[in-house]
Amino acid sequence: MRGLVIALVACSAPPKGTWVEHDVGQSHATQGPESVSPVAVDKVDLTNIDRLDERTIAAVLSKLGDTAPAARLALRAARLAYHRGDDEAARAMLARATHAADEPSVHSELVALGKLVADIAVQPKLVAVLLPLTGRFAAIGSELKAAIQVAPGEGTTWLFLDTKGDPDTATAAVETARTKGAIAILGPAGEREALAAARAASLRDIPIALLAPADGADPQAGVFRLVESPADEGRAVARMAQEQGFPTVAVLAPRDDVGADSAAAFVTEAKRLGLAVNKQGSYDATGGNLEPDVKEFLDLVPARNPRLAEHLARKGVKKGWQTFSPDVAFSLLYIPDRYDRAALVTAFLPYFGVELRTVQFPDLAMLQKKHGGHLPQVVQLVGGAGWHHPTLPIRGGTAVQGALIVDTFAGELGSDVAARFAGDYQKRTGRPPSTAAAQAHDAAWLVARARRQATTRAAMRAALARARLDDGACGPSGIGADGEIEREPSVLEVEADQIVIAP
Repeated sequence: MRGLVIALVACSAPPKGTWVEHDVGQSHATQGPESVSPVAVDKVDLTNIDRLDERTIAAVLSKLGDTAPAARLALRAARLAYHRGDDEAARAMLARATHAADEPSVHSELVALGKLVADIAVQPKLVAVLLPLTGRFAAIGSELKAAIQVAPGEGTTWLFLDTKGDPDTATAAVETARTKGAIAILGPAGEREALAAARAASLRDIPIALLAPADGADPQAGVFRLVESPADEGRAVARMAQEQGFPTVAVLAPRDDVGADSAAAFVTEAKRLGLAVNKQGSYDATGGNLEPDVKEFLDLVPARNPRLAEHLARKGVKKGWQTFSPDVAFSLLYIPDRYDRAALVTAFLPYFGVELRTVQFPDLAMLQKKHGGHLPQVVQLVGGAGWHHPTLPIRGGTAVQGALIVDTFAGELGSDVAARFAGDYQKRTGRPPSTAAAQAHDAAWLVARARRQATTRAAMRAALARARLDDGACGPSGIGADGEIEREPSVLEVEADQIVIAP
């Protein structure tokens, strides 16, 4: 999934039905017919019509008139037009087939395609919502559906369609949304479904607001992204580090797609802001033995650290590990993981002699004495949305005291709107909302606001491109020029057994 990004020709105004999909450096394009060279009609092989392109078919039809196989040729051209999203051209070809001599032989196929490309009236109040309501991702779909249902709909009718977490089903749901006359689509939530649905919606000229946490939008093609990605979080943490005066930073991430995306974006943004990225590391994300990875990150491998090897030889292994003062070249450490794994990782840091900022004003004299006259670097721990869980302070203990959490959603600690959403969601589901649910709530509200300004899909696309919320569950937000959601995250802090707004 990582490295698979949809870009629907954002650089210039494309011909109708053009799209580009980037997959590991490869590009595939689909376009409408364009005359690039004359067609030798007399040499066209009509025994295999399904191999002909639209340009060739147009040339042959102009010579055949209504003579067979004109209907079969027009049907082939209509199918190609439908495939590239030009329903108007498809309808024109179907009409062309009506009077052809061989129309009876393909009548049922013409009728079936006609239903797919019928000029269906848009229902200005109807928005289709694509979510995995069954299957292995049903819990996520149920969570986001509840958040959307408690969002201010402002007269919007939500049509919930099940993607089952499957790209093909998501594509079919886009077609259902079209036939129902939906003015826009909200969702899907999975990356693979979002890629498939975005392509299908773009080809059908239906604006789509994705809920998948991955980079990639194209406002010209009507594709918007209304939730934050792991990369967005990494960039936000880097900006926070710069704003709060941490000149040297490091990142220790799980070896998975989310960890890699967060870490890479953090490093890139930190360097852009002039921060020194002095350490990068990773660890097993499957729950295996974390100690070797943490030692590697802290340069605590005796074979490569002569000072450590000498200290262990002099003090003994057990006491040596307890008393060694590691070289720490960073003042802030970002760990982009879930609260439960993060608690395990952070526990190793003080065990291996890393001094964490657990109080606002550390006792420097005590620290200097503890480290044999050497004043160690005190490190500020930072996590992302995955850390924002009420059990983190208990799981992490003293190691996470004073840790900062950069999260889009501050929960009940946020504005009145956030508190109201949290209460409404809790009442509906019996549990507090997650950051994903809060973002889905605000996405639905943004779409509903935009819908009030539009009666056509083209107008809806324009309204989404300038959509704004003065305040939402996640604070003020709006759609940027690139079609991506823009908002400022909250900074929280672990204090005793609670998570509070950072001072």
